[in-house]
Amino acid sequence: MVKRRGLTSLIVALGLAVQEPAWAGELPLTWPVFDAPPFTITEGEHRGTGIFDRIRDLLTARLTDYVVTRVTVPFPRIVTSLKNGDEWCFVGGVRTAEREGFAAFSRPVAMFYPLRIVVPASKRARFAALEPLSLRSLLSEHRDLRTSVLRDRAIAPAVDALFRQYPPGQTYARFIEAYRMLLSGRLDYLVDFSSITAYHIRQIARPDDVVGLPFAESPDPVFARVMCAGTPWGRAVVARIDAVLAAERPGPAYRSIVEAWTAPEDLPRIRAVYDAFLASD
Repeated sequence: MVKRRGLTSLIVALGLAVQEPAWAGELPLTWPVFDAPPFTITEGEHRGTGIFDRIRDLLTARLTDYVVTRVTVPFPRIVTSLKNGDEWCFVGGVRTAEREGFAAFSRPVAMFYPLRIVVPASKRARFAALEPLSLRSLLSEHRDLRTSVLRDRAIAPAVDALFRQYPPGQTYARFIEAYRMLLSGRLDYLVDFSSITAYHIRQIARPDDVVGLPFAESPDPVFARVMCAGTPWGRAVVARIDAVLAAERPGPAYRSIVEAWTAPEDLPRIRAVYDAFLASD
């Protein structure tokens, strides 16, 4: 069996939440998970029904020769472990030039779309006065308007570049934390995908308590992938995953996974770009 480098010591040191291996096999594979509804849902009545949860279950069922373990960790720990070459694969990574230096990426498994500037409904008029909205303008010319980003998150290249050039004064570790700060007045806006916003606002407020506004730098669909350690082991797992995706993605069952949790008004957008999603490497 391939040695599971550093996993045992990491689990002991951090006190991670671990599920026992569910499928017998000969090769190790650890799925790291962090709470990011509606893509990964680790708590509450919808636990395990997120988009990435269902994709992870599908892949696990097909990769029967792997000993599968799941660990629940903060997202920055996932990035660190992949950089260390641990035998981990994360469902939901966005491919970037920086990450390609330490990770191997599968074909797209799902998509993040559309991206919006999210503001409390009570502040809509203030942002409407700035239309047409530009994230660059907000970050560079309106520093009094407070925002925050998830540490180590990749949203889209143009948006990520702006946050690097004009870093917000704070970061957050969990999405729900950011939305509570938004509604309590500690933040003025967030940049997020509409499905993530809709899910979290339903947990803590009313849907019409926030508004999602389009902005100039809003990207085309951002494709999420499986992100494995960029080692021979990781590239071999990605090759196996790509074979599963080639067979599964064109079918209606997989399409229903990608569309799950999408707001009805966004479904036409998702369906319009699905062929491009299938064609993308």
